[in-house]
Amino acid sequence: MSKLRSKLLLLYEEARRRRLFRVVILYVLVGLAALEGAGNLGSALNFPGWTDTLVALLLIAGFPVAILLGWFFDFTTSGFVRTDPAVAGVPKGIRSPGTSSSAVPYSSSRKPADRKSIAVLPFVDMSPDRSQEYFGDGIAEEIINSLTRIDDLRVVARTSSFAFKGSDAQAQEIGARLGVGSLLEGSVRTVGDKVRITAQLIDCEGYHLWSERYDRELEDVFAIQDEVARAIVEILKAKLSENGAAIVKPGTEDVEAYTLYLRGRYHWNQRTAAELEKGIELFRQAIAIDDRYALAWAGLADSYGILGWYRHLSSMEAYTKTVSAASSAVAVDDSLAEPYTSLAYARFMYGWDWTGAEDGFRAALERNPGYAVARHWFGEFLMAMGRFDEAIGQLNIAHTLDPLSPTIGFGVGWAQYFLGDYHAAIRRYEETLKQDPDFVLAPWFLGPALVQAGEYGRAIEVCETWIPRVRRQNGLIALLAYAQARAGHREKALSNLERLERLAPGKEVAPDHLALVHIGLGDLDRAFECLDLALRQRAWYLVFLKVDPAFEPLRGDPRFDRLVSEVGLGDTPGAASA
Repeated sequence: MSKLRSKLLLLYEEARRRRLFRVVILYVLVGLAALEGAGNLGSALNFPGWTDTLVALLLIAGFPVAILLGWFFDFTTSGFVRTDPAVAGVPKGIRSPGTSSSAVPYSSSRKPADRKSIAVLPFVDMSPDRSQEYFGDGIAEEIINSLTRIDDLRVVARTSSFAFKGSDAQAQEIGARLGVGSLLEGSVRTVGDKVRITAQLIDCEGYHLWSERYDRELEDVFAIQDEVARAIVEILKAKLSENGAAIVKPGTEDVEAYTLYLRGRYHWNQRTAAELEKGIELFRQAIAIDDRYALAWAGLADSYGILGWYRHLSSMEAYTKTVSAASSAVAVDDSLAEPYTSLAYARFMYGWDWTGAEDGFRAALERNPGYAVARHWFGEFLMAMGRFDEAIGQLNIAHTLDPLSPTIGFGVGWAQYFLGDYHAAIRRYEETLKQDPDFVLAPWFLGPALVQAGEYGRAIEVCETWIPRVRRQNGLIALLAYAQARAGHREKALSNLERLERLAPGKEVAPDHLALVHIGLGDLDRAFECLDLALRQRAWYLVFLKVDPAFEPLRGDPRFDRLVSEVGLGDTPGAASA
């Protein structure tokens, strides 16, 4: 009985996907109208009495024909379009030419399509209870990670591909915005212990290149991922490894551990402190099941690294935890780029080990040159070192790989800010905000750029707008006080400074943020006192001492040179030589 129920549920889902119920309702409505019209017309023209019966019989006979047409074709504004019977389509996703397009992420420019390129969209959850969203996202992410290892194939990173989640954008629109020639979409349905995964590869002109459906037991998901990835690679005529090794490397044979990992990555990608904590717990559960699961260790390392940036962990705690988890991942699997990237990031931001950081980033890129996160964070490292030509090169590659990522978009603007091109940075930030107006890190980038550009009123407005919207407000209040001080609103700046200094222990503002307020007020002695405290706490922002224009009033003071030396930046090129 359960098998029959599963089949009926899948049949129902397929009929719903093909909009068959819409066809039935439309046919019934048209039929009733036809019967009524035939009756009225028959009365007016004195047709025989059996005319109504004939019309009814014709409508009944035509019903199965309408069902068959509705099953195999979809009616669009461009006419009838064949629905591929092998693919369980996506109700909101890529649309063929002629269908509607809405909710498409903003992008200022359309990129020419690269024929050897692909974007993998999130696989839509078509399960009856809609409980498998993380699983659909995870499969798409695994395929992305696998395809990035294929030579001569450009794969758009997760952030940009997933920006079209729930969108009705046409294939041409997505391809133009991402600069790719092909798109992969799919769906996931689970019923009991069965899973149906469907995938279709679409040329960005809207033509189907390939499609397939996989009905498997849940424990076969690794084989399904590898099968899908291989089929795509064959279609794109990219290079496979000569020894025929699997493209997908699941890293664990335990389905429960894998499921926990996918759920952890789902929460990690939300990038809020609460979601990161959820992700950490799920990664830990996966590791408890399989302590040789390298990807779960890497997810844990990524989570600690980001929590340190958000200052939810102290620098030393973030460093210790990130390095420990990433080292565990490397010990299990030396071929992954993710843990090397996390190691390099921790050594850069929290460990101030410039040689170790650069070696780590280069090791990550050797393992996966298409890993956009490694390119992005390496670019930030190069900026801090004052090597701006190299930094911009890495950031541009990251932006090509992940063109809709707000963090990478702001990273490109950050380089312009450090170089003193404040208006270009502001334009970049504002352009990125059109694509994601709720990007929580926006004021931290846009506010300082507006201050340095002399647009104090706008800087104050940005801070005041965002302070009620964020969970940790103290840093933004300090930025507001800095903008007020630079604008000449000294009393307001002092009032906010006193407000921050009255905070209870454990809630106080970071000392490097307080230093910024004192710089704005012209109290350089207090600024240096705060920076000395930041040095003792190893506040991560000190890595940008030599390049951030906000520190310009301190340069030339011996105390500043001492700070630079103690951070370890004394032998780096610095802003002047960039």
